[in-house]
Amino acid sequence: MSDYKTELKEVWCKGCGNYGILGVLARRVFPKLQIPNHQICIFSGIGCSPRITGYINTYGFNFLHGRAIAFAQGAKLAKPELTVLAIGGDGDFFSIGAGHLPHAVRRNINITCIMANNFVYALTKGQTSPTTPFSEMGEHDPRSFDENPPVDPILDMVAYSVSTKASFIAQGIATDPNHLSRLIEEGIKHRGFSFIGVLTACPTYRGELFNVIREKVTYLDEGKLVELPESSEEKPWIHDPSNIDLAFKLAKVPILERPYLGVFFRGKEKL
Repeated sequence: MSDYKTELKEVWCKGCGNYGILGVLARRVFPKLQIPNHQICIFSGIGCSPRITGYINTYGFNFLHGRAIAFAQGAKLAKPELTVLAIGGDGDFFSIGAGHLPHAVRRNINITCIMANNFVYALTKGQTSPTTPFSEMGEHDPRSFDENPPVDPILDMVAYSVSTKASFIAQGIATDPNHLSRLIEEGIKHRGFSFIGVLTACPTYRGELFNVIREKVTYLDEGKLVELPESSEEKPWIHDPSNIDLAFKLAKVPILERPYLGVFFRGKEKL
């Protein structure tokens, strides 16, 4: 198969980052891996990104908000030969669904979790999510935490995944399909729990924020020096995805200062 896209018309807003994730999965990753569509199961909850399950010609299931990972684990345990993905947003996985994530990590079940992080509850009209980094846009500079203090302490998706010791942790961006496809492909091939965060645009509620983040992205290259923000008191180190302590140092860098793209951590695979 060269295209896993269904004939259903997408209903996202123009410029939504979910188009990028859909294109990467349906027209790059799955065709390259040549996994039969009846051997792929995609689980999702509620939100904008979970609509992806209806646009890919595989088995797909929508569940209650935040429950995708729980059902994905059950499917993989019942049918280990399946390629199982869980797809959701920052609210889906890190708010109501946050209780399921650490247990999937510690079990290290071979599923791939893809989180579309647009920093907002978009489908329900723009409420702040666990990853929203400021209180309002207005005329303020979204780069400044002084002018835009977080409404609540930010729950950083990558830092959380590192602290729970996920087996494979990466972050991509929806506007770079070549890089994102490589990350997702590696995550699917990795035998263990894979978490891939994807920075995505919500043009309706967080378009300006995404533009700020996209301007600052920095790619991680294994074996090369990590580029740190000017505010960092750390000395640059050689990027080593096998070192979870270094991954945690990366994850603690504020996303508005230096959003990193690449593989943060690659742990031992299940035999």
